Amino acid sequence: MKTLDETDRKLIALLQDNARSSTVALAKAVGLSRSTVQERLQRLETAGVIAQYTVRLGSGGDPLRAWLLLRYGEGFSCDDVVPPLAQLPQVRLIHSVAGEIDLMVLVETHSPSELADLRERVAALKGVDDVTTVPVLRTALDRS
Repeated sequence: MKTLDETDRKLIALLQDNARSSTVALAKAVGLSRSTVQERLQRLETAGVIAQYTVRLGSGGDPLRAWLLLRYGEGFSCDDVVPPLAQLPQVRLIHSVAGEIDLMVLVETHSPSELADLRERVAALKGVDDVTTVPVLRTALDRS
C-alpha cells in the first residue's frame, strides 16, 4: 500500500472519534465525494490500516473502580496528602487506615488507560511515597 496522505489520516482520525460517521459526513469533512471516500476506506481496510469499527464506552458505561493503596513519604501525614487527592474528580472515597498502608483511596475511571494516568498523578503528589493499584473486579456486597 502507498503511504498514508493527509486525507487518509484525517479520515482515520474522524473514524476514531466516531466510528459510526456516515460516508456522506466523512466526505463533507474532508472535501471529497462520497464515492471517493468509500474507495479510500476500502483501500485502508484491504491494507489492514483499518482493522475494525468498534464501540468505545463513554461515561454511560460502568465505571472502572480501583483502590489505590498509598504510603506517605517520611515526615508527611494525612493532612498533607488528602487535600490534593480530594481535588481529583475520580476520587470517590478516602479512608485513613493503620498498618503497612496509610490511605485507601477508591477511584472511578472510564478506562484502564485513564486509571493508569490517574495512578501516575497520585504517585507524583507531594507526600506520596508508594501507590499500589487494586482494580475492583466485582462488588459482592454493598450495604452503603
